[in-house]
Amino acid sequence: MKTKTRNILIFSVAALLMAAGIYLTQEYRFYNIEGSDLFLYDRAYISDTLCETGGFALLAASFDTQFMRIPFAGPLLAAMLYFAASCLIASVLRRKCPSGAMDGFAFIPAAFMFLCLENGYFRYWGHMAFVISIVALWWYVTMPEGWKRRLAAGLIGVPLLYHLSGSAAIVFAVGVCLYEITDRGVKGLWSLAFPAVFALTAFIYVRTSMVSGWAAALTPFMYYSNPSTYFFPLYAWASVPALILASWIFSRFAIGQKNALIPALAGIAVSFFIAGNLYSKVHSEGNYRLLQEEYLADNEDWGRIVETADRRRPTYFISYLNLALAEQGHLLERFPYFNPQAISGVMPPIPNIRYGMSLQSKVYLAWGYVAAARQSAFDANMMTPGMRDPRQLKILVQTNLATGSYEVAEKYLDILERTLMYRKWAKDMRRFLDDPEKVAAFLPAEGVYVRHDGLKGDLEDIVSANPSQRIALQFLEVYKMMEEMQ
Repeated sequence: MKTKTRNILIFSVAALLMAAGIYLTQEYRFYNIEGSDLFLYDRAYISDTLCETGGFALLAASFDTQFMRIPFAGPLLAAMLYFAASCLIASVLRRKCPSGAMDGFAFIPAAFMFLCLENGYFRYWGHMAFVISIVALWWYVTMPEGWKRRLAAGLIGVPLLYHLSGSAAIVFAVGVCLYEITDRGVKGLWSLAFPAVFALTAFIYVRTSMVSGWAAALTPFMYYSNPSTYFFPLYAWASVPALILASWIFSRFAIGQKNALIPALAGIAVSFFIAGNLYSKVHSEGNYRLLQEEYLADNEDWGRIVETADRRRPTYFISYLNLALAEQGHLLERFPYFNPQAISGVMPPIPNIRYGMSLQSKVYLAWGYVAAARQSAFDANMMTPGMRDPRQLKILVQTNLATGSYEVAEKYLDILERTLMYRKWAKDMRRFLDDPEKVAAFLPAEGVYVRHDGLKGDLEDIVSANPSQRIALQFLEVYKMMEEMQ
């Protein structure tokens, strides 16, 4: 088999394994990512975002994520992104190690970026910014020779890339510097200007408040919506120059293309081992189950929530499982079979507050607990990086219509109408602005006010005002049952 054909086959198999692994482990996480950075088809939004630090990468990421609500689209798009980055890194490494022995190790940065998906606070923006920096690195090393041309490209490219993709530009600055020094020796020391220009650019952006602080200006913390202890993005960034250096060292050994297969395969194996081993250590089954239930609840697949429920897990009063059982009309009879907890623990302990608020807004809306649903949806939306979570915006539209706040509802409808996937829903909801009496047909306003003396009192008020509210009635009866359990 020819070397080129063999390489294509190996990379194709690696790509398929990567896509399969992402789908099996992260399928439902992408539905959540889709709501984090909602892309708007609006000139003002696009122009304003491009003026922000890393704005181009943010736009590219949000444009990508808008399709992730389509089944299989999220894992496929992420696999394509990681595979493209791996191929470009392999191309860079081949210029140092022409035998291709280091090709398989090009998947190591992608392995670390895959692990970043486990952190709900690390935005997809960071994934896209990293890939953009890798594209810039590949473009630089494939330029025609000539130190003056490359010096000019680097001096212009570093600040430009910093503005387009943010702090991930350090991967480019350090990568090309190390590439030139290992390629030219002492004569390549002029490339030290690139990290210096990066530091100067970061200093200017911090001083002009274009970046919030030094941590964001120099590290992956720019791409976090909340501080986090996961350092996988940093490992992915550091692995790129480390691989360039390793390729230069490896090139000292006389390895022909025929003998390069074993180290190349070993590199792929190492990459997948890193991803699999660390995934098992950081993966939270509880958090992922919550994301799965959120997706199924959004699609009203109540049967699937009940069928996949684990009876060994504790079930709290406010949960997607109880909502699913209530929608099926079986909450009272089946609740005791799912390890119910005392009423003192109303909700499960959820590290990500946004996930908890999303759960509350969905359950409260089903009760007809309008005021509480609106408050929870508003809080969840405020905790979303772009403050445009489409699921919470839809609840805010419904609850504001129910309370007669038509101008507020119209504001949220304007946002949804500028999206691709939610435009039709928003246009359909506009009919209620013209005929408010129709609102009661889909959302009665019996829970407009919150008594602040406990869920039980509010549930009693809702059921008293509307005895046909079967969801709230079932939850009220379960509440009384759980009180007796204490």
